[in-house]
Amino acid sequence: MIRKSLTAIAAAFLLTSFSFAQEFKQWTLLECINHAHENNITVKRQTINTEYQENLLRQSKNDRLPDLTANLNGSLNYGYTWVQQEAANVQESTYSLAPGITSNVSVFEGMAKSNTVKRNEYNLKAALEDSKKTKNDIVLQITAQYMQILFDKELLAVAKEQHETSKMQVERTKKLVDAGSVAMGNLLEIKSQAAKEALNVTQQENNLTISLLNLAQLLDLADPVGFDIQSPVIPELTQFLPDQPNTIFATALGIMPEIKSSEYNLNSSEYDLKIAKGAFYPTLGLGLGMNASSFSLLDDPNGYNTSIVDQWDRTRSSYLGMSLRIPIFNRLQTKINVANARIGVTDAQYQLELEKQNLRKDIQQAYVDARSSYNKYLSSEEAVSSFKESFRYTEKKFNVGLVNSVDYNVSKTDFTRAQSDLLQSKYEYLLRTKILDFYKGIPIEL
Repeated sequence: MIRKSLTAIAAAFLLTSFSFAQEFKQWTLLECINHAHENNITVKRQTINTEYQENLLRQSKNDRLPDLTANLNGSLNYGYTWVQQEAANVQESTYSLAPGITSNVSVFEGMAKSNTVKRNEYNLKAALEDSKKTKNDIVLQITAQYMQILFDKELLAVAKEQHETSKMQVERTKKLVDAGSVAMGNLLEIKSQAAKEALNVTQQENNLTISLLNLAQLLDLADPVGFDIQSPVIPELTQFLPDQPNTIFATALGIMPEIKSSEYNLNSSEYDLKIAKGAFYPTLGLGLGMNASSFSLLDDPNGYNTSIVDQWDRTRSSYLGMSLRIPIFNRLQTKINVANARIGVTDAQYQLELEKQNLRKDIQQAYVDARSSYNKYLSSEEAVSSFKESFRYTEKKFNVGLVNSVDYNVSKTDFTRAQSDLLQSKYEYLLRTKILDFYKGIPIEL
């Protein structure tokens, strides 16, 4: 009994430990990206679309092969029929069986089938690039949200530090009030500041919770409770010396899947035009087949029937034929189809140019944002250094009663705001530089 109880307690402890470990698992950026690529519904739907395009391509290749069809026709006939042995029409029921086999192959159809294969090859390539584009979009979304969490964590740490400083200052001021060195108003002002900073800690905790929830939802996690990420060591930010936007754009044109997809769609539309023009040409087909037939009395007491196999052997015939169809007038349908196909080519060209313009604008925007955030980071560093020294000096003066609590709180608030600006510019700069590297084909890592 005791042994069973100990076993149950041990099992419960292990289960609790396992659940605790699972609940507080910290995800790396790479783990988040891999999980999204494997589980995101949009990615899965894009994968299905790729498989569908593969099937269309496979079928269009098979359409160039000859077909082969076997058939067997049978019938029962009631009434009078001619019986050769009796040289008369007699009232007898008969049955007949006629087997056959046919095959047809297209010899020439204006290159429609070959052009269809080429078009479907480009459609498949475009679908593969669309799948890559979907994954790239997820990478950028997850990276941005991941950095937002890191930013919120550091803001929370700053808020907690400032709150702790205020609590210590409350205790120190209380002692000075008790000693009669400062007025009670100073203590009330410091308590008020501490209360504001306690509220700020709560707000920052809420912001962090919301950011974690946003990332968990991007990952489509069923239960986001306990979800957290690892906080990597962020290296010192280097000087902003990236390639010029035009240089990055030239590189991105050759590697970004949205550009490749638009190029493949343009190629596909060009083959749609060739397919439409192919309807102007004659079509030539080749067919061959073999047929046979048999005819027998259903009730044959006199033994007039011969075997079905023998009848098939005597009636067997084969044929080889060709068919030529020359289009003369089809109510201008082919002409209109060609005109619409030309419109499709033009639209695909516009779509390609639009994708290039969007890519150029995104790179230009990322470049400007990176440069602006870096300049803001440098200014924020100087501001933090300046406000930090100013706050320390004000704090020393406040501790000896040379400044009032209002000036102390203003100095502390300025220092906190400068720290927040520094963190914001730091992560903005880091994100924009990662995006610029991404457009150059460099994987995003932290």
